[in-house]
Amino acid sequence: MGISSNQARFLTLTSRQIDLEYRVQQICQRRLRLASELERISSEYNNQISNRAMYTYNTTNMGISELSVANINGIKDANGNNFQLVGQYDTTNSKYNKVTWDTAAEVLKDGSSRIEMSTLGLSSGATQAEALDAAIRAGVVSIATKEDVYTQDAYAVEGLNGNYELRDWRTLSQIADELYKGDNADAENTYEKVTAEVNAQDKKLQLEQTAIEVEYKAVTTEKEAVKKILDQNAQASFKYFS
Repeated sequence: MGISSNQARFLTLTSRQIDLEYRVQQICQRRLRLASELERISSEYNNQISNRAMYTYNTTNMGISELSVANINGIKDANGNNFQLVGQYDTTNSKYNKVTWDTAAEVLKDGSSRIEMSTLGLSSGATQAEALDAAIRAGVVSIATKEDVYTQDAYAVEGLNGNYELRDWRTLSQIADELYKGDNADAENTYEKVTAEVNAQDKKLQLEQTAIEVEYKAVTTEKEAVKKILDQNAQASFKYFS
């Protein structure tokens, strides 16, 4: 094979080598994206199986009930006074507004004002229990009781005009905060399915990368052999002219 033919072969092998390097880089980037996707899926799965839900705990019948305005307002403190859900303090009227659930609109109301689901990080289709849970945890809605000096009759005074004591829901024995397991099965099935798909894609890319690396090694070996021939041809030509 002549010098020109060897030179053409050398350039072809160099081009092929660069192309293989580029393909390996692309595969590495795709595998990195899959690793990030797997990390995201794992994080979502951990969040789903560790999410918590709030319930009302009735010490009389030792039962746990779904969170609702009626259920919270129905439980009593140690003095026999009912709890009351209240919203933000109304500085204009110097009072707390009662929190209610608008069944028709499916939204919490602080007095006459709506508490939008979006402000609680929820979709518009959230249930009353989900809305209350999010609102109480965020401090948008509070649980209050009448001060101990007030009787049950005084508790019913309209307007909630400052005679209420806000309570920390985390210290109330009547409020249970437990791991929510209702979506664990779906979360596990989704995690296993998506993880299997991601691992299958990664395995395919790994095999493709291995094949390219083998080809790259062969091309590199052949390129070095052609380079030696070119070097030998060049040396022989210079010796001839000398």
